[in-house]
Amino acid sequence: MKISRIITIILVALFIIAVARLARLENGGPRHEFVMLPGDEPATMYLPGPGDPFYTQFPKPVAERPPAVVLIHGFSGDRRLMSTLARRLANNGYGVLAIDVNGHGENRNPFNGGIAEDDALRDDVKKAVDYLRSSDLVDGSRIVVMGHSMGAGAALDYATHDPNLKGAVMISGGWVLGPERPKNALFIFAQNDPDEPIQQTSIALATHLAAVPKIELGKSYGDFTHGNAVEAIRIPGVNHVTITTSPEAATTIVKWLDSTFGTARTGAIDLKDPRRGAARFALLMFVFLLVPLGRICGSMAPSWAEDRPGPRAWIGLLIVGGALLASMPFAAEDPASFVPLVIGSIQISWYLVAGLIVVGAIALSHPLEWYRVREGAGAALIAGAAGFAVAYVCQVAMSPLLHHLSLSPERLMAMAMGAVLMFPFWIGFELLVRRGGLAMSTMWASLGRVLILILMVVGVTLNVLPGVLMLILPIIVFAFVMIEIFSASAYSTSRNLVLIATFETLWWAWMLAAASPITFKF
Repeated sequence: MKISRIITIILVALFIIAVARLARLENGGPRHEFVMLPGDEPATMYLPGPGDPFYTQFPKPVAERPPAVVLIHGFSGDRRLMSTLARRLANNGYGVLAIDVNGHGENRNPFNGGIAEDDALRDDVKKAVDYLRSSDLVDGSRIVVMGHSMGAGAALDYATHDPNLKGAVMISGGWVLGPERPKNALFIFAQNDPDEPIQQTSIALATHLAAVPKIELGKSYGDFTHGNAVEAIRIPGVNHVTITTSPEAATTIVKWLDSTFGTARTGAIDLKDPRRGAARFALLMFVFLLVPLGRICGSMAPSWAEDRPGPRAWIGLLIVGGALLASMPFAAEDPASFVPLVIGSIQISWYLVAGLIVVGAIALSHPLEWYRVREGAGAALIAGAAGFAVAYVCQVAMSPLLHHLSLSPERLMAMAMGAVLMFPFWIGFELLVRRGGLAMSTMWASLGRVLILILMVVGVTLNVLPGVLMLILPIIVFAFVMIEIFSASAYSTSRNLVLIATFETLWWAWMLAAASPITFKF
């Protein structure tokens, strides 16, 4: 048996072991259960303490029940992305109800708001608060609302409309005050959060609530017993996404909850989440497995010659960059708005228009042998789709800490629409940029992806692409790295660019369909 096959078998075995361990840890403590709130709003309830509180025949007296937190995710997130924070809060004595708001995660109800429309989520938050107030597992008279990014805006909005809450925690967000003063308000944000829309806004709101000329970061103002405490704090070394899993941020939040609820803590704050180690190892094995997966898929597709007619790779880069730049004004008008994904449709529009320009430029210059694309296209499409299917199953298996990545019928339809619209760009990208031997083709393709990222930043700066792209840029970078590992490996065995374009189109369409808020339901 070849050494490469032995290594592949070992990697597969290690990946399966890591996923099995992750599943076991996911089902372990703290105790948690799926809850369907009124209106088909999915949620997960976490409870502290030993035993199984969900099957207790005789509920504890109210005085012995834990205070509770409603946890709300951000615009491109869901309750799974908040699960590390939820578990840390439960490990430290608090009941947590993490929700999927409309159009996010497993919530199939259409999203009916925008990034800054905090009041659009008020009913979603109210359902969660009402559930906790009627639950016999927590003290419904002691509730804090907490959210990240868009969820922070929703938490602040709800806290200014419900005077019976005990407090509110805004993580990297919160923009508008309502009719009531929010009780015991903590504004916590990342060192690498955008300055003006998040850091300065949080500081300004905290300053206003503290009634001082300028608030001092990390200093608490007001009185917890009177409900008028307020603090703004910056967490060093984290960004907009990683603040939700930051141990320092969790410690700060637990201390704030202790003060809000009058909790007398005697031991150290518990920050463990063993799932994270298992998830990292599984992800590492998956990245390694992309190499043999690419080679296997490449062997399934017809081989292309290494030398192909057409412009040099650097000219191809210029064509791709020019197309992406020229398409920005058109993308801003969202010609793919019929795809029911908020923000996702704008990204699809960008690739759609750029793809038309790229394919048009190739057709006008006649530099390529188009018959190569047609010959064996069926086998190449099948190989690319098969590679994506394996990657999809593996990613879903690792998703408990990341995001709900399996597709509902609505998201599957949106993914199919996005794939059809974006395929011209990715096949044009591959035909123009991926040239030469394995090393050179990988270098040029990687430079092409870097160019896409740079132009994405330019588009956000020019206000023609959505600013939320800057917040998830690290995730996009990592996705590009994984796609390129597969692509380079597939190229090494077949040079078939239809296969590669199919794989990366499906991956990108899946990312947009899984993470973007969706606006319709069958």
